Amino acid sequence: MKRKLTAVFLAAFLILGNTAGVLAADSSDQTVPQAAGELVIYHTNDTHGYLSDGSVSIDQVAGLKDATPGSILVDAGDATQGLPLASLTKGSDVIQLMNLAGYDLMAAGNHEFDFGTRQFLTNVSQAGFPILAANVYQDGKLLLSGVQEGSSGCHTIIERNGFRIGFFGLTTTETAASANPDGIRGLEFADELETAQKEIDELEAEDVDAIIAVCHMGNTDAPCTSETLANALTGDYQDKVDVIIDGHSHTEENTLVNGILIAQTGSNMNAVGKLTLSFAGGETTASDQLLTAEDLAAMGVTAKEEVTRKLQEVEDSHAALLEEELGQLETTLWGGNVGVISIARIVETNFGDLAADAMRDAAESFAAASGSAEDRNLPVIAVENAGGIRAGAANGSVTVGDLITAFPYSNTLYLKKVTPQILYQVMEVSASMLDGQDPETGMLLQSSNSGGFLQISGFTVEYNPDAEAGSRVTAITLDGQDAPLARNDSSTQLLMVSNNYIMSGGNDYTMLGSLEKYGEAGGELEVIQAYLEKCLADGTIASYARAQERILLRGSGYEPRDYTASIRITDEAGNPLPEKELSYRVDGGERVNGTTDADGYLKIQVSDGSHGIRLADTQTEVYVDNYAGIGIVEDDFRAFPTLTFLADGSCDPIPEEPSGTPTPSPTAVPTDTPAPTPSTGPSQPTPTAEPSGAPTAYPTSLPAQEPTVPPATAAPTITATPAASGTGSNSGQTSDSSADPADTGDDGYRSYPALLAASAVVMSLLVYMGCRQRRKNPDSRS
Repeated sequence: MKRKLTAVFLAAFLILGNTAGVLAADSSDQTVPQAAGELVIYHTNDTHGYLSDGSVSIDQVAGLKDATPGSILVDAGDATQGLPLASLTKGSDVIQLMNLAGYDLMAAGNHEFDFGTRQFLTNVSQAGFPILAANVYQDGKLLLSGVQEGSSGCHTIIERNGFRIGFFGLTTTETAASANPDGIRGLEFADELETAQKEIDELEAEDVDAIIAVCHMGNTDAPCTSETLANALTGDYQDKVDVIIDGHSHTEENTLVNGILIAQTGSNMNAVGKLTLSFAGGETTASDQLLTAEDLAAMGVTAKEEVTRKLQEVEDSHAALLEEELGQLETTLWGGNVGVISIARIVETNFGDLAADAMRDAAESFAAASGSAEDRNLPVIAVENAGGIRAGAANGSVTVGDLITAFPYSNTLYLKKVTPQILYQVMEVSASMLDGQDPETGMLLQSSNSGGFLQISGFTVEYNPDAEAGSRVTAITLDGQDAPLARNDSSTQLLMVSNNYIMSGGNDYTMLGSLEKYGEAGGELEVIQAYLEKCLADGTIASYARAQERILLRGSGYEPRDYTASIRITDEAGNPLPEKELSYRVDGGERVNGTTDADGYLKIQVSDGSHGIRLADTQTEVYVDNYAGIGIVEDDFRAFPTLTFLADGSCDPIPEEPSGTPTPSPTAVPTDTPAPTPSTGPSQPTPTAEPSGAPTAYPTSLPAQEPTVPPATAAPTITATPAASGTGSNSGQTSDSSADPADTGDDGYRSYPALLAASAVVMSLLVYMGCRQRRKNPDSRS
């Protein structure tokens, strides 16, 4: 029987004072108080292997459940893929840890299928709790029926504290497009609403006290979101579902939709959700809270020792492999998240360039050794889906573990022959999320992104973000050629390499799935590792200090230009440092002196596009990009990047050489800046005392549906898609913002002055000339 649901929203700061309670100091007596007629359900989602690296660890979650007698613990999917802790054993270690932690059930997420259906079923069979996927079928039969003893695979009933709670699980139908086609071949994902109605009917027949849908659907781009489902449960199904515990969009949710409470904890174990059901007077009241590690500590929750020991055992078994150092990176390889947005899904990144180059290098070797004489002369091109780049690698030591974190899938590189006509179709899919560009700042105005956005090698592509979908690709030009490929050329042969996911039609690249496979060039991770090691050994890694300008945004009205990036500078206690003299590097280039403004912001004039900036060489870089809006605006999605001024002298200004002639500062060099014209040169941004506001056309970009682990860099939230950027691998910086950089204004050629000490007597000004043609940079979802 179903009663009316009332949702109660409790702010996070009320958790400890009002409802969570404080645990006794003696761990053996610890309990979380529960009122009569209440039932607590703890929930997680999208943990992605962050069982010890997140804010909350799995042994703490286990301790929390043990401290709450009669409580239930559930997960809303995407637990078995992500960090090496999950990916190295294809989810097996995660399942063992969840068993020990006392999980009661889990809904299958789309990433549960990343290692193939067979491995998914193996993980399900090893779970000591029901894993539910009520809408997933194989050969017309429910996929999980009979896999676990006593579980239907679609719903379960748990009785605690005298209450019978019915749960059913749904997996987004988007899995059919976002999972590896080879891994889910033969699977069918049924309509979420129709499945939900069927499950509600069956659970109501069991006379449950409440019905909870545990879903992996999210609230953004999925075909059926949790809000869509809640709004559709009307008529005979009105007020039949009490709560939707959701995952997939990596967002924090605590909202009431059509009388149904929707709850989600974000991702990566940033928090654990505490759902409280209260039964009184014929009504069910539901409230949800987020508990962070700090909350658990204040409550006196202690980790469960059995889980802690197992967690340490798993990590120790992986440590030797993961800690093997491959070399040192002078600059960050950008991929995965900056803040909460996955950079490679919206812009070209240097890690994406390197990965695609590695694939092309392997494909060329394969063709040279195995192909016919004719095939050996075919142009080789490579594409890498941004959703496959799950993390970046911060400047400093790079290890095997870093690469496994960035490329966790067990993908194989496929080669197929394509024509220019097919390549244009492929790149139109890649550009499908582009949706306009601010003409003043260059910031992309798209409201969503895609793991199908392609990083490329062997060619350049030009997009017009203002054009209609299907007509955004204006030109594709092979490396070494001047003329673009003809859009309708269906005869010229190109040899394309990518991972088996994309080549099998994943991320809507159906035009590739039907093509005959030409060959295989090895494992994706192994190929990228070998190429990275080669670049580290021969020094060519320096060419990846920035993205390579392979993806160009043209035709929207924006002209590439230098811009002022704002970076918040603080002391080691987090306090702003106004009017502080310091030195910094841009893209690993020469150290330059600068001074913060009255509000503690360092304003740096940089060339169009993305850059990595740091103060001390021991610091990880922060990311700025006018196309993403990072470093030029601060809003609900973006924060200005922050760097800490270290007191050890590593951030101090560069001492001036003694000289008989006064030496001007790089930030005070007067330059004659000719007024630029739209056709010949970019206008220069004007530094302001305060960080700039939003652009004239306010972007409404949303967080990436499937964020990935960020490089260990202090970086801001992003949510757009970058464009053209300078070519100079040596920093791309024009000057500190207190000086007006010179601009020749001729055909896109611009001068980048940097003052260098030539001797103890004379300081000469070396002007770096960079011929830059606009480049555009634009991540999968759950």
